[in-house]
Amino acid sequence: MRISAVLDSSVFNEVDFTPTYAMHTEEFLNSIQKSGLLIVDSENKLQNAIFEQIKFLPTKHQQQLQIRFQELFKNKRGKVVECYILSNDTSSRNLLDYAYYLRAVSKADTLIVGRESLKILKSDQRYDEDIVLWAGNTDNDFEKLYQRFYDKLQSIDTRSQSDMENAITHSTQFNNWLASIVNEEVFTSRERLITLLEKKGSYEALEREFREFFNGYYTLALELEEHEESVLNIIKGTDALAHLKHRVSAVETQRKSSPLGREARRMGMSIHSDPMPKVKVAALSLGGFQTLLQTLCNCRLFVSRNRLVKLMETEESIEIIDRLRIEFYEFFVCYLELELFLEDYDYDPDEGLELRPEFIESLKREDEYIKAGGEMFTLEEVAKRLGI
Repeated sequence: MRISAVLDSSVFNEVDFTPTYAMHTEEFLNSIQKSGLLIVDSENKLQNAIFEQIKFLPTKHQQQLQIRFQELFKNKRGKVVECYILSNDTSSRNLLDYAYYLRAVSKADTLIVGRESLKILKSDQRYDEDIVLWAGNTDNDFEKLYQRFYDKLQSIDTRSQSDMENAITHSTQFNNWLASIVNEEVFTSRERLITLLEKKGSYEALEREFREFFNGYYTLALELEEHEESVLNIIKGTDALAHLKHRVSAVETQRKSSPLGREARRMGMSIHSDPMPKVKVAALSLGGFQTLLQTLCNCRLFVSRNRLVKLMETEESIEIIDRLRIEFYEFFVCYLELELFLEDYDYDPDEGLELRPEFIESLKREDEYIKAGGEMFTLEEVAKRLGI
């Protein structure tokens, strides 16, 4: 097991930063590099706040910490875990509240805070034994955390190969299935969208390509959601995937939709038990639509997909197969985070398309049926009757 921590920027208060404080800071960063996890937000609010706070420290400590944190954040893989947080859940929060919320949604083991922050958490009764005071001259609870890192952690290198074998036992079948996944239309459509955005394409051109992108995403989601339960069981049960486990926890905590609701949303529909998306895509201005498309095109799913493709093009070996499987789990979590992001957006891929004459005739017959007293069923009722 690897201990995970959320770091509140108040720990770098210049008033408290003594030589002893600096020494414990170095020990903490060494612990993270060796076998810990630092949980941060995907919007970089906490990272930026840490760098801003460091600027006020004495020059010697400032330079050393800037180098260490830049190294840590630059080489995030396996050391720093980014958790996506819905912006509407955090817009009114200060940095301490933000860090506290991040710890809750990511289910991190520890929140590390400075003195003033600890007082605030105790005053509003949010303090618990896993909130740790950063080391200072007195009340040095950091040593307890430091000991936890070295007593309870095991390196990722010690994980059992058998943990991975429960997922996909036949590498050839896995590679063939994965090849179909990474070549879904959503990925080629994304490249066309990027080109249109760079050339400042018209709203109509962007809208047409976004429909293709969304339909490609729908196809990808249908394929991946079939395996969601088994993949998540592997991630949650494998210590070596602890960095992904925290991201999955963040998604599950923030999700407001049901599996049926997500299926309905992709088809431009909704169910009564799920909240309605807050943003109607068709009502966005050109600038708002462009911003949405840029956000989607830059999401981590596509970076992970490119890594998968490169690994699949590498000469097969036991090491490459193992890396391929781990990268797939990363890809799957990126897909979950994309799903979470899209929960806020109402989009009907069929809106604005011309209806076929036979479909119009079918609608007329249904309308006449309802007017004559015919019975209708909600999507939930249909699903219940079908046992979905």
